[in-house]
Amino acid sequence: MAINQTELFSKLEKLTQNKDQDNFIFDFLSLYDFPKSTITRLKKTVAGEIDNINVAAEPEKGEVANQKGIYFKPIIDGEKLLETMDFLRDSATIQSKGITFIIVTDYEDILAYDVENEEMIDCPFTDLHKEYGFFLPLAGYEKGADYSDNPADVKAAEKLSRLFDLIRYKNEFNTDAEIHALNVFLTRLLFCFFAEDTAIFNKNQFSDTLAKHTKTDGSDLKGFLKSLFLVLNSEPSSELRQNSASHFTQFPYVNGRLFAQEDTVPEFDARTRRMLLECSSLNWSEINPDIFGSMFQAVIHENQRRSLGQHYTSVPNIMKLLRPLFLDPLEEELIRSRHSEKKLKELLLRLSNIRIFDPACGSGNFLIIAFKELRLLEIRIFQALEALNDKPEMMMSNIRLSQFYGIEIDDFAHEIALLSLWLAEHQMNREFNRLLHSHVPTLPLHESGNIIQGNSLRTDWVEFCPANKGEEVYVVGNPPFVGVNSRSKEQSKDMEIVFKSFNTFKALDYVTSWFWKGAQYVNNTDSKMALVATNSICQGVQVAPLWESIFNLGLEIDFAYQAFLWKNNARDKASVYVVIVGLSKKALNKNKSIYKEINNNWHQLNVSNISPYLIEGVNIAIRERRTLPISDIPKMIKGNMPIDGGNYLLTDDEKQELLRLEPEAINFIKKVVGSQEFLQGISRWCLWLADLSLEDIKQYPQIQKRVDAVKKIRQSNPDTVKLAARPHQFRETNNPDTFIIIPSVSTERRVYVPIDILGKETIITNLSFWIPNADLYHFGILTSLLHNDWMRVVAGRLKSDYRYSSTLVYNTFPWPQNIGLQRRNNIEKLGKDILRTRAQYPNKTLADLYDPDTMPIDLLEAHETLDRAVEKLYRDAPFRDSTERVDYLFKLYEKLINEEKAQGKKK
Repeated sequence: MAINQTELFSKLEKLTQNKDQDNFIFDFLSLYDFPKSTITRLKKTVAGEIDNINVAAEPEKGEVANQKGIYFKPIIDGEKLLETMDFLRDSATIQSKGITFIIVTDYEDILAYDVENEEMIDCPFTDLHKEYGFFLPLAGYEKGADYSDNPADVKAAEKLSRLFDLIRYKNEFNTDAEIHALNVFLTRLLFCFFAEDTAIFNKNQFSDTLAKHTKTDGSDLKGFLKSLFLVLNSEPSSELRQNSASHFTQFPYVNGRLFAQEDTVPEFDARTRRMLLECSSLNWSEINPDIFGSMFQAVIHENQRRSLGQHYTSVPNIMKLLRPLFLDPLEEELIRSRHSEKKLKELLLRLSNIRIFDPACGSGNFLIIAFKELRLLEIRIFQALEALNDKPEMMMSNIRLSQFYGIEIDDFAHEIALLSLWLAEHQMNREFNRLLHSHVPTLPLHESGNIIQGNSLRTDWVEFCPANKGEEVYVVGNPPFVGVNSRSKEQSKDMEIVFKSFNTFKALDYVTSWFWKGAQYVNNTDSKMALVATNSICQGVQVAPLWESIFNLGLEIDFAYQAFLWKNNARDKASVYVVIVGLSKKALNKNKSIYKEINNNWHQLNVSNISPYLIEGVNIAIRERRTLPISDIPKMIKGNMPIDGGNYLLTDDEKQELLRLEPEAINFIKKVVGSQEFLQGISRWCLWLADLSLEDIKQYPQIQKRVDAVKKIRQSNPDTVKLAARPHQFRETNNPDTFIIIPSVSTERRVYVPIDILGKETIITNLSFWIPNADLYHFGILTSLLHNDWMRVVAGRLKSDYRYSSTLVYNTFPWPQNIGLQRRNNIEKLGKDILRTRAQYPNKTLADLYDPDTMPIDLLEAHETLDRAVEKLYRDAPFRDSTERVDYLFKLYEKLINEEKAQGKKK
């Protein structure tokens, strides 16, 4: 039987408030549905009766343990909570008896350890109810987990975030200086955790020294850490080191700026000290420095992360960008050079001059992975030289952290990036020494990469990281994802500065600022750029203003990853569809590749050119047409917007209730349809009073109430106050005899966006588009594969769903020209066949009929017959695929635009 978790939360809270020490553990087990017989037998052993069910070492002292269950130990001395927990975790009983949870408490604080998942909670006893979910596996619930290639990474991120929360709880950090000090302090701790497990310090030197030389209540930990940090920054001959206690002077000299300043160290208490030791107990040699980005995302405040648009980038996603940008070409160069000592040495020299620049570097993941990959490539070059030369020259790495540049606005991320690069260098030095039997010293640390804290969009990139002709600079990164409607005032000001040469930038996402600034940076150089962005910059209204400007600089897209779902291992995972786009000047790269995900596998397509829509094709961007369509067709209109506060829209039940109170209302009720109602077959109604006067409505009291309510709603909003003068009408009052309806949003899974022809008995809301007085010919063209392929490329997206647009999709679509009456009649007939076929399935919604998994065969065949007929209106030869169809339509669009311009000049 499933546990009522709301009830469990409440009961556990009452239990910890009561503090009934004699019965606490038994009542606790009862809440988690332990068998009553088991609890009764455990009680007997604690009471002194003989029963071998309790496997605890000292049941007479209140200890309770059952095989494959819990081990509970109450203690008197609260200062020894962690020491007791550590003793139990290492005891033979835990392993031999299959204990799953260890619980230690002095009834002021409580520690609990999940043996299987290696997770611990440490909280006040009276707050235990807030952690009720931690113990749900006792009741048979499987604990969800986030897994990465290295589970230790995720565990470290979680523990660090808990330490951060405890430090923030104990200390106040209000000023910028105080927050900066906390950020520096946490990076220093990370270094110490990492150092004692990777031979920078002696094994467990930091944690053992801290445990032995500080009080368990944490009161002297602040002084201990301040003294340690000062010693770590002191050279061996310094007076400070000479006069320090021996347990400090045994630590090596670190330097490298990390411990250079005497920043504030926060206050600690017993719980925070325990959490610090818990963090240090992890094996940090198994943890990659690039996971620090995940830690950073886990510890900063969620609202801050959202406002900055930060999305931690996983290693697989980083490699999607780095490999085609420069790693693959370098690998190919190594293969070509492996038999030539001269060429291998030239390649080594080339690596030492490459610069990597991330203008929105966050916690440094792109720089870290780029550094590690270049170092690994360098090792392989040295190994190739060894194979050619029996007596190779002394091997020393020539790749320096100073080749890596970054700009980051967030203080904590900036500090993490510096630390991560130091640690990545240490890792690679160890790998270099292991594989080449050479020695590259780690300490003392030298200056890290050229990473500055600041606003990237207000920084002169050329001055910060000069990129001259002939120099190899690669601009990489994952700039902030902030949508048009989510920008802060400062971010809008950033965009004003970046896009000062544009007529307008208001439709552009914040991330486009980096694309435009980056395009200007690599222009007229041999540099290249590849950035991650939301898929919106290559769809919809953003394409034309951004990409036309970039192409006008003489740049081209070298490679692109079409839209895919962004995934990472951070605690609060990003959920967004992104693209990756690589850019360089035209003459720099003749080989172009599009990467597309099919059935969870990536496929590479080599193409002659990549369009701004990230498909093979010409560099044409479709601009919105807000007035007339490019072809001679009826105008498409947005549906009627109610602005009624729900007073005019009715469900079936609400309709019946209104008619019960006011039967005459039947004359003013019409079916109402938006996207959802249309596709899902949802029955909905509306009061349509457009043809009545306000005086007419007075004779219908129930309707009058609704009109009065709408008037009040509209009067309260400055944007709708004018509409209050006609409160009985929708904002638009369109209701033609016949019209074509197209939903504004449709899932990407559909091959065909469902459309239909309806009559004046139906009112269309603003969540759909409609074409008044259109006929079956228009229906046939719009439901064809040609039009749907056009829509798929040029329409905007709502996540991955298509967003139809009258101005961007319909008005710009090149319709067939000079087709003749006979072929027009044929399209009408085939369109009618589709409607007839649909009618044979009255119990299926349009969503069912157009789901590719459930679409009836005869409906699919009717569409395919129409598709072939529509294609023949454009040309006799059939199109090979959607790429060829879209390419043809783009060229026809360009022809129509040029003709329109020519006619405009004549006029």
